[in-house]
Amino acid sequence: MNTNEAKFHESRRIFIINPDLGLVIAPPKVNISHVDMVYNMGFDDKQYANVVLNKIPRGYYMKGELCVYQGAYGPTWELAQSNYQIVQQYIPDLRALFNLNDNSNMYLGVRVGKVGDVWEKINKTTIGQFMQQR
Repeated sequence: MNTNEAKFHESRRIFIINPDLGLVIAPPKVNISHVDMVYNMGFDDKQYANVVLNKIPRGYYMKGELCVYQGAYGPTWELAQSNYQIVQQYIPDLRALFNLNDNSNMYLGVRVGKVGDVWEKINKTTIGQFMQQR
């Protein structure tokens, strides 16, 4: 892992929203990926972790913004509209944890880049606007 990637991973707080288990959040300043997080939760196979992450919402908080998405394959990983309601259930918790408000920026996807690069956030909205979507 290069220095930029490690610095990025350590400066964000990652989380996974499992529809059956709830919000799972990593401790601060942990240099870990979502795949590693799922693997560390007991999945024996990192490839299976990708299958899980392709279907359930995950994301991170960094510098006053939320980025939420899903996916493991393809050039963009976007939050499926079918998962909006699941994420909306946990916005109050994420707002409280990270001191966010209706005007805080939120992104509903990332454009996959090279390993080691910071991937571009896409589908910008605000928390207030997202909460009004169905």
